Amino acid sequence: MRDLIAQARDVAQNPKATVLIMGETGTGKEFLARVIHQNSPRAKGPFVKVNCTTISPQRFERDLFGYERGAFAGAERRKLGLLDQVETGTLFLDEIGDLDLAMQGKLLAVVQERSFRRLGGTDDIIGDFRVIVSSYRDLKQAVLEGRFREDLFFRLNVIQFVLPPLRSRVEDIVPLAKRFMVKYGLELGKEVTDIDPKAIAILEQYPFPGNVRELQNIVERAMMLCGGKILTPGDLPGAR
Repeated sequence: MRDLIAQARDVAQNPKATVLIMGETGTGKEFLARVIHQNSPRAKGPFVKVNCTTISPQRFERDLFGYERGAFAGAERRKLGLLDQVETGTLFLDEIGDLDLAMQGKLLAVVQERSFRRLGGTDDIIGDFRVIVSSYRDLKQAVLEGRFREDLFFRLNVIQFVLPPLRSRVEDIVPLAKRFMVKYGLELGKEVTDIDPKAIAILEQYPFPGNVRELQNIVERAMMLCGGKILTPGDLPGAR
C-alpha cells in the first residue's frame, strides 16, 4: 500500500490527468482519491464526492449539472450543480460502474472536455477540475457485457490504480488498526496504546470480506469494550 500511495502522490503532480481507481468495496478507494487531491496543485480547491450507487438518474443529473429557472416543473430559480461547486478542485465519482447507460453518456463531455451544460441551459460551461472515479466492478468486463460505455471507459482509463483486498496485504492490518485506535481513542477519551500479540494473530488470520472498512468497524467496537491500555483477544467482536 505504501508503494501505491507513493505512486498516487506522483500522479497528483499532474493536475489534469483523469484517474480510475479499481478495487473491492471497502479497500480504501476514496482514501486514495483524497491522497491524490491533497498532494496536488488543486489541494486548496474543493473535493466533491458523488456517490453513483445511491443516487437516482434524475437526481444525479440535477445535482451534477445544476439547472436553469423553468428547466422543469418546480425549477423556480437557477441552481448551481456540483460541477460549478468543484471549481478548481477534484470531482470524485464513487462507484461509477453503477451508473445507468444514459447517465454514462452525459458524462462523456465532462470527462473529456471538462464541459457541461445546466439543465434548461443553452451555454456550454468549461470547468477547470480533475476527475477521479472509482469502481468495485470490473469495467472492462462491464464493457463486454454492454453495461458500461466503451468510449467512456477509454476516457476514464488514463491512469489506473488497482487496490488489492486487505486479505492479500496482511502487513497493513496492524498499522491500520493502530491508526483507527488513535482515532477512536480520541473520540472515546481512552488511552489504548497497543495490541496484544494474540489479538494481532486473530486479526491477521481473519479474511476481512469487508476489507479496510470492516477492520475500522472492528477496532471501533473493540475500543468501546477495552478496559485497559492494550487491546486483547477478549475485546475483539465475537471473541468473548
